[in-house]
Amino acid sequence: MIDQLPSQNIPEWEVELVITGPISLPRTRSLVLHVEKGERNPFTTTIKLSKAPHGILCVLIARAFDHENANNAAVYFVGQALDVLCLKVDLPLYINLYRSEVRFASDSVRRVINESEWTNAFTLGREYSLNRGYFSRAISWYRKGLGSEDPIDRVIAFWSALEGISSQYYRPNDRTEQGIINQICDCFDQLWGTTENWRVIPNEPDVINHFYNFRNGFSHGFMRVDIETIKKVVGKLPVYQKLVREFLLEWESKGRVIERERAAS
Repeated sequence: MIDQLPSQNIPEWEVELVITGPISLPRTRSLVLHVEKGERNPFTTTIKLSKAPHGILCVLIARAFDHENANNAAVYFVGQALDVLCLKVDLPLYINLYRSEVRFASDSVRRVINESEWTNAFTLGREYSLNRGYFSRAISWYRKGLGSEDPIDRVIAFWSALEGISSQYYRPNDRTEQGIINQICDCFDQLWGTTENWRVIPNEPDVINHFYNFRNGFSHGFMRVDIETIKKVVGKLPVYQKLVREFLLEWESKGRVIERERAAS
């Protein structure tokens, strides 16, 4: 792929991507960032951000042998940053590969993302991908859920964000060996303590059971999808989304210690 082979004799490509979403830049109208890129052969690259009609034009340099790999590498790198940024600002953000016009309902109100926020997103996105793979995938699932208009897809994506972390970092015991629901609850306990101290759903552990039932039924096809089911899901989604985001925000800092403890054990 890109940026992972010896840099000698590998051509550089300038790649343009459009980030669509209800965001904007400071009054300067453009930003120039210098961030580290690549895995085996990291290098400092320049990223130019400027305002676009429905988002941000992002121009960056990728090292690759051909056009397709250069584009894929750029999408991957920018995607990691957007995963972090989505978690922070809680707004849907997309990489628009085909330059089609996308207009959001809230297009007239945009969140201004300043230089330090952009730099932090690119830096952390790369760091998490290299060193905290499960957390990196979890926030990627959160961005997918945030960006989908299909309530079923949102349920599956938000659940996947919880499951990806919890299936790896639960504390093994008779309770957690019974399955993913108890593993998620155990990770909540590790962060927040007993159920009365859980964020968003204090003293309501059954919410996790209901969340799982929706996800399981949709994923495996045994739950009938009709208007009434969709209405129920739409009614529950705000709680699920808020719960998952609170969990991920807490795990970003406190979970680092738990991850290290598991790796050392």
